[in-house]
Amino acid sequence: MSKVNLFLFAAHHATGNVAAQRFKGLVKYLDADRYRVHVLAREHGAASNLPVSPAVEVIPLPGHCVGSESSLASSLLSMASAFVPSLPFSAAARGDAATRPWLVNALAEADRRCSERLAAGERCVAVGTYSPIDALIAAASLASRHGLPCIQDFRDGLVFEPLGRAGRLADTARRLIEARVIDAASLVTSVSPALVEDFARRYPGKRVGLLPNGFDPDDFAAHLDEDAQEAAALLARQIPEGAQLIGHFGRVGASDASASDSLDRFVSLMNAIEDGHARRHVLFVGELTAREKQSLERARFGVTTLKPVRRGLALQLMKRCDRLLLLTGNRVCCATGKVFEYLASGVPVVCVSGVENAASSILAETGAGQTLVTQGGGESAEALRRMIAAPAEGRREIGAYSKVAQAGVLDRWIADMVAL
Repeated sequence: MSKVNLFLFAAHHATGNVAAQRFKGLVKYLDADRYRVHVLAREHGAASNLPVSPAVEVIPLPGHCVGSESSLASSLLSMASAFVPSLPFSAAARGDAATRPWLVNALAEADRRCSERLAAGERCVAVGTYSPIDALIAAASLASRHGLPCIQDFRDGLVFEPLGRAGRLADTARRLIEARVIDAASLVTSVSPALVEDFARRYPGKRVGLLPNGFDPDDFAAHLDEDAQEAAALLARQIPEGAQLIGHFGRVGASDASASDSLDRFVSLMNAIEDGHARRHVLFVGELTAREKQSLERARFGVTTLKPVRRGLALQLMKRCDRLLLLTGNRVCCATGKVFEYLASGVPVVCVSGVENAASSILAETGAGQTLVTQGGGESAEALRRMIAAPAEGRREIGAYSKVAQAGVLDRWIADMVAL
């Protein structure tokens, strides 16, 4: 049987950040006898983060994506390609690979490989992953050039609750580009029911599917002894003996400032807990903004902050916490990737959030944790104390968020597209 080739445009894939985990842990579970996955990523120094799978080849390529690091000319070329899909393949886009936009380099490589696979009688599917928008535009361009089925995946909203630059011009550009890349899509997927419902409402007749973020069982099943030993030693040095340890991992509000408000509220509520017998200590692992560091300076409870650590060590630290802390803001679509690592850790989760959102729904659905909503001012220190002290629920129904199960969902969608 001829293989199906997935051309996955995922700029962050070769990094260790949370955005990279969405497809990194997913594609490796696709059947290597049926699939060949070509991941078009940006160059990055963390080669050790690349997945090991016979079905997957990661191709790191140079070039900037649309944003502050890109020149105006490069950004305009990339964005214009959403409206003229042939533009990245034209003479106007040619030049030194070291200076071309990432989108042009990614499409040059994908076009060569796709042409070869199609000539060999194999089937091809283009997949774009947002963010950045360059990956969505690249998938649409490749699909248009070769008449391919196309999946456009949104980890965050481009128009719905956007995280990018504010302003009328930016909003208009996002709407126009989104409409173009979705027009090229056979299927639009996203991480939360709120985003899926928004796409279905604004693009009636377009096929839309829910593909949540998730956890990779391998990350928790096959830890390195050195990570476990280092985690135990680190906590022995940093955390007072006998303290109840509450851990937060990753960034708080670097991309959504309203999550920093939840940290502020968490500190105030913790300070107000009237329980002199309890010893609570909060561990923050990851980058904090200047504002967030100021919030923690107000803490009248124990706090330890650590710079980002390698992924294996972070997972071992999670498993040794008594509670895991999730801080979300005012975005109802929020289902940050750390939620799913928290689920898999087995540690009860306490979420402090501005609103009920996708993350709080997942915690309630799976029995993995509780949420304290701060909007309206009805929350209390006593409510937070009870959440922190509550015994863990025996029920934890997290199977649907395993990358193994989600790879099966992706496989069925692709099978429909290419008539496997």
